Amino acid sequence: MSVASQPPALVLGCDITGLAVLRACGRNGLPVYVVGSGHRLVGRSRWYRRSPGAEIEETADGGELAEYLRTLPFENSVLFPCSDRWALAASSLPDDLAATHVQTLAPADVMRVLIDKDLFARAAADAGIAAPRVLQPDAVDSLRADELSSFFVKPTLSQPFLERFGVKAVALESRLQAAELLRHCAEAGVEVILQEYVPGPVSSHVFLDGYVDRSGVMRACLARRRLRMHPREFGNSTLSVTIPLPEVSEALAALRRLLESLGYTGLFDAEFKLDSRDGRFKILEVNARPWWQLELAPWAGVDLCLLAYRDALGQPLAPVDSYRVGQTWVHPAPDLRAWWEARRSGDRSGGFPLRVWFGANAVFSRDDPKPALEELGRVARWVLRRR
Repeated sequence: MSVASQPPALVLGCDITGLAVLRACGRNGLPVYVVGSGHRLVGRSRWYRRSPGAEIEETADGGELAEYLRTLPFENSVLFPCSDRWALAASSLPDDLAATHVQTLAPADVMRVLIDKDLFARAAADAGIAAPRVLQPDAVDSLRADELSSFFVKPTLSQPFLERFGVKAVALESRLQAAELLRHCAEAGVEVILQEYVPGPVSSHVFLDGYVDRSGVMRACLARRRLRMHPREFGNSTLSVTIPLPEVSEALAALRRLLESLGYTGLFDAEFKLDSRDGRFKILEVNARPWWQLELAPWAGVDLCLLAYRDALGQPLAPVDSYRVGQTWVHPAPDLRAWWEARRSGDRSGGFPLRVWFGANAVFSRDDPKPALEELGRVARWVLRRR
């Protein structure tokens, strides 16, 4: 099949994740379009093309996405949803459209389990996977004073909570603070759970990134370790490095059990943390869609987007049984902040960020440099506002 006759890849989302998918598809010569609004970053990429359909905002509604897809001038495509909302919409398309606009994710019922953190905790427990304790909000009054600080408030749906409060989670400090926080969540209509904090340094977070094909076979999996994150307590990785898969064999076995129990297919990014109390890997979450650090995979020799694209079209998949260890990924601006905050607290690990900027980079790339100019402008505007 020639490039010209291949169905296009549709990137649903325009942030760091969308840029990673756009670049992966573009470098493989695939026809690719970007769907949604806010194209400031991806719009500077050499591979950027706005989707020719009518305008559509990010949505979790499969019917709304279906109406949009019907406006496109091509009958077939491969969908790469780059947020939880887009993933829910793409996984719940009507059957006729799901057959022609094929997603790279699991079915809707599986997606809901992995996106909803309460349902996810139950699924992990049902599969016998080691995980932090999870309690319902009304259990806060039953916690002893010395237990309170070992739990934090976590949203069942991450996106609305982050948009409403600007953070991913909030630590519990006192009964008064907990009551006030839970009241704010209730007033905002944001459902939350209480999750136990797993002790250990930043580097105890490990991630398994890969792809499960439509027959349920895990075609690829690589392991990476978090080296820095921002914000320091409940943030995203800003610096990661690939590590040997055998180092996290316990986590891999647990992930296989969980995905098999759910009948999972598609791209995945699973987060574990090594619990310093018992030396066991505890599963924290699974991103069932593309993620920030996706560009690290092809840099290490595992082209997950190409695997997903070919599998969606029923094309043969080459086996992926190795990857390069020691490859790094960095998101420069937040990593500078993470590095500076770590130094102020006495942590000198990880090294100065500049040394890793020429590996896999969230914004800068030698073959696609213009998004980095946009990011520099964004950082400059942020600094001016701060001043």
